[in-house]
Amino acid sequence: MNIHQGIQSIIDSFHDHIVIVDKHGMIAAVNKAWEKFGLENGQSSSTIGANYLAVLHNEQNSEALQAMLRILNKKSSYEELSYPCHSPNEERWFQMVIEPLHLSEKENGVIVIHQNRTAEVQAEYKLKDMLESMTDAFFSLDEHWKFIYINEEAERVLGKKREELQGRGLWAEFPEAVQEKFYENYMLTMNERVTTRFEEYHQPLNSWFEVVAYPSEYGGLSVFFHDINKRKEAEQKMHFYAYQDDLTELPNRRGVFKEIKQKIENGSSFSLLFLDLNGFKQINDTYGHDKGDELLKKVGARLQHSIGVPHFIGRLGGDEFLILINGCGQKEEVQPFIDQISACFDRPFGIDDHTSFTISTSIGISFYPYHSKEASTLVSMADTAMYEAKHSRKQEYIVYHPDMHEKIERRLHIEQGLAGDLREAGISFVLQPQMDMKEQIIIGAEVLSRWHHPVYGFIPPNEFIAIAEESGYMLKLASYMFCEIFIEMKKWIVRDRFNIRISFNVTSDLIASESFFDDLFDLIERFGIPTKYIELEITEEAEMTASRAVMQNLLRCRKQGIIISIDDFGTGYSTFAYLTDFPVDKMKIDKYFIDQIGANERTEAILKSMIQLSANLDCEVIAEGVETKEQLHFLIEHSCHAIQGYYVDRPLSIQVFEEKYVRGEQDGTVNSN
Repeated sequence: MNIHQGIQSIIDSFHDHIVIVDKHGMIAAVNKAWEKFGLENGQSSSTIGANYLAVLHNEQNSEALQAMLRILNKKSSYEELSYPCHSPNEERWFQMVIEPLHLSEKENGVIVIHQNRTAEVQAEYKLKDMLESMTDAFFSLDEHWKFIYINEEAERVLGKKREELQGRGLWAEFPEAVQEKFYENYMLTMNERVTTRFEEYHQPLNSWFEVVAYPSEYGGLSVFFHDINKRKEAEQKMHFYAYQDDLTELPNRRGVFKEIKQKIENGSSFSLLFLDLNGFKQINDTYGHDKGDELLKKVGARLQHSIGVPHFIGRLGGDEFLILINGCGQKEEVQPFIDQISACFDRPFGIDDHTSFTISTSIGISFYPYHSKEASTLVSMADTAMYEAKHSRKQEYIVYHPDMHEKIERRLHIEQGLAGDLREAGISFVLQPQMDMKEQIIIGAEVLSRWHHPVYGFIPPNEFIAIAEESGYMLKLASYMFCEIFIEMKKWIVRDRFNIRISFNVTSDLIASESFFDDLFDLIERFGIPTKYIELEITEEAEMTASRAVMQNLLRCRKQGIIISIDDFGTGYSTFAYLTDFPVDKMKIDKYFIDQIGANERTEAILKSMIQLSANLDCEVIAEGVETKEQLHFLIEHSCHAIQGYYVDRPLSIQVFEEKYVRGEQDGTVNSN
């Protein structure tokens, strides 16, 4: 092919490298800049007639090759793109422009201009390399929302090839995104030219994305994004565990308060039922935490099945549950649900093939909005009412009343006193003597707790001891008691040749505690107290007698020489079978039976039987609460000579007890009240 001389002179005048290619892809002409540069291996004008398509046929120039073929096949009239081309001595970068060219009346071709823009094109290619190699997905859009560029990671995440997306509209390809945060944020970036950062879930891809959209210089957008499904799953798990109790799989305290606050925001009435399991602590201590945990799971599952949706049940912690009943704003409306809850506890809870528990619950109730419009206050009120129900022992449930606050305030003050210095709080101990009426000698004394509170004055022992058990201060109180009495006993033993037993009341949860006995034996050793002078009084309970831990601890006491006494004998556990193997040295007949002497023949018959039973089991027996001569004569007549009560003496301060019964100052007579 002969190129018109005018065309040749024109292309020679350009500094850019120019090649003219005919319709067959053969080089028809080159300019002087091309000859000087040389495309491969120093080629110059000898490249005329060479196959330019073959020259471009390599991986780096594939886009250029495709562009030229589109023009030669008359599918495009103009192309402009960047591609790398190499000189023999250095790597050079060019902007390549391809335009159709009329070569003759019968023949057309193309003119290819290689614009020498080494720095800027190199930067562009480096940017493309970076976009392809980075872990974030990336795409760019023009001002008409059409895809310009999509990197490989974006192809993978979006599930579409770049050839499918280039030149296509974003909203047409992903129409669901219009209803999601993508549309709102991309529009903001496009119109306001500000960067937006956000997270959003795209339903068609079932994925969460973290997205950063930047306004680009030419009017479009540059979007970086990556899926955050793993992070969202982790967050959901954290949220799940943050608001759910991992034992019962019910909502936990945080979840409970979240639900209550949401209901308050909705404004509809509801009731809160605060449940506490009666006797759960004894079961937990006696049978172990594994059995206790299983019981809690069974209770939670049964309550949930009984109450059901649309109501709500959660576990506040320990053995406390809270039920929210929708639409119930007064007592009459909540009664059917109380009946349902009661029915849940009618049947035993089976733990395994060998263990089941029958347990009851105490319920406190508060109403929204009648009692309060604050979540924490409503729960506190229901909690207050629950304690009232638990301590009444007559009512299964109680609705909150403002008068209950005084009792709660009192309880809080008592707990605070137990948490601090017990001596400064006013807690002390008294001793009530025990006498052998046949020999007319003192044989022992029982330690009794007393509390003269700075605010409330005298607090009954059964009140503050119960609170100490419930609030976890019983071990502290017991240690204080042993220390105070052991100090005196050590003095009496060394100075006064003291040789009588001192009896200490120990609660069932302490009897089941190995750490309590570790502390006790440590104190005994530290103070040097002979164990034959120590007696532990325990209350007979079914749970206690079935506990392996209790049995082991009491056998440990027996081995050390400590006497074990059953307190309130006859009013506790309703069977004598446990006496066969249970390590008991002494029985204390409860005051209830003593009070019936001379008034109830049937009770007298039972009393005689208990005295005889003690003798048959080779156990000591003592009657407590003896106040009259008639009672004393009956007991002596039936071979019970050891007594305790006001007939002998009232509980005495340590100082008075020492003066009367330790230092030999008593006159040898017994009080005759």
